[in-house]
Amino acid sequence: MTVEMSYKRFITGFSLIFIVLAVILMGLVYVSDPYVYYHKEGIYKRTFIKNFNMRYQMAGMIRNLDYDTVFIGTSMAHNFKEETIDRKLDAASLNASISGSSAHEQKKAAELAVKSKDIKKIYWEINYDSLAGEPDRKDATFPEYLYDRNIINDLPYLLSYDALKKIDYQYHNQDKVNMDADPRSYYKFGEKRPPLTVSGMKEQLEGISAPPAASHNTESYMESFRTNMLSMAKKHPDIEFTFFYTPYPITRHVVVDEGKPVITADRLQVKKDIFKELDSLGNVEVYDFQDESEITFNVSNYMDRSHYFPYVNDWMLDEMSKGNSIKTLAEYDQKISNMREQIKNFKYAQLKENSSETAMSK
Repeated sequence: MTVEMSYKRFITGFSLIFIVLAVILMGLVYVSDPYVYYHKEGIYKRTFIKNFNMRYQMAGMIRNLDYDTVFIGTSMAHNFKEETIDRKLDAASLNASISGSSAHEQKKAAELAVKSKDIKKIYWEINYDSLAGEPDRKDATFPEYLYDRNIINDLPYLLSYDALKKIDYQYHNQDKVNMDADPRSYYKFGEKRPPLTVSGMKEQLEGISAPPAASHNTESYMESFRTNMLSMAKKHPDIEFTFFYTPYPITRHVVVDEGKPVITADRLQVKKDIFKELDSLGNVEVYDFQDESEITFNVSNYMDRSHYFPYVNDWMLDEMSKGNSIKTLAEYDQKISNMREQIKNFKYAQLKENSSETAMSK
C-alpha cells in the first residue's frame, strides 16, 4: 500500500468518524431539545427558562404553545397579558413581542406563528425604531435559522456546545425545574415600579437626542413597512390584522422634534401613508393611541421615559374590543393634526402627575 493510499484511507476514516459523531450529537440535541424548540415534552424534565435570550426562546414558544391569536412588537407590547387579551378579545393568545426587535425580526416571528398554528388574528405594533434602517435589519443575536421551520438550517443549534452543556446541566438539576411556571409571564415587567414624576421625567431625558435621520426617514420607514408588514397582510387575507401605534409619552416626541424636526414631519406623514396602503385591504384595521393626551401628558402613567404601566395595555385592549379603529383618512388627518399641535406647542407645565390608580380615565 502506497503512502498516498494510506493517507486517503486515513482521511476517509477520519471523515466518517467525524460525520458519525456529528450525527450522534445532533440526534442528542434534537431529542433532548434543551431550549424547547422542537417539542415541548422532553426525555427529561425541562421547560422554558426565565431570563434566557428572548430571541432564541421566543421561537420555541411560538412553535410549542397553544394559541390562535398572536401579538407582535417590541417591549412596548410586552405587557399585553395573555389572560387579559383572551378575556377582552375572546381569543387564545400568545404575546410574541421581542424587546428592541426590528420589523424584519417581527415578520419572522409572525411567519413562524402562521406556519406553526392555525392563526386567526395578528396584532402588530407599528414602531418607528423597528422600521428604521434597512428592511432586513436584525439584531446580531437573532437566530433567523430557528424561525423558518427548516431543520437543515438548524446546525448552529444542533451542533452547539452550549446546547450540550445545557443538556448536562438540565439532566442533573431536574429537581429544580418548576413545570408549573407559565412562560407567558416571563417577559412582563414594571408593574411594581414607582411612577415617574415630572422632575423624574426631566432627569431621564437629560442627554437624550434624536435618532439619526439617515435611517429615520420616510423612505426607510415605508420600505421596511412594505417589505415586512404590508406583505404579510397581503399574503394572508384569511387572517385579521390589527396594526397599532402605542402611546409613548409626549416628551419622547418632543425630544425628537427639538433635535430633528424633519424626523417628526416624516413620521407624521408616514402615519398617513401607511394608513392609505392598509386601508385598501379588507382584513386590516388600524389604531393610533399616540395623540391620547390623557395618557401621554400624564407622567404617572409611565415607569421610565418610554414605557407605560400594564394598565395602559389593558386600556388599549378595551379600545380594540370596542372596535374603535380609525375608519377614514379624514378622521386620521384630524388625529395627526392633533398630534402635530401637541408636539409643536408643548410646554412642560402641561405635564400632569397623579397616583397610578387615578392617572387614567377608565
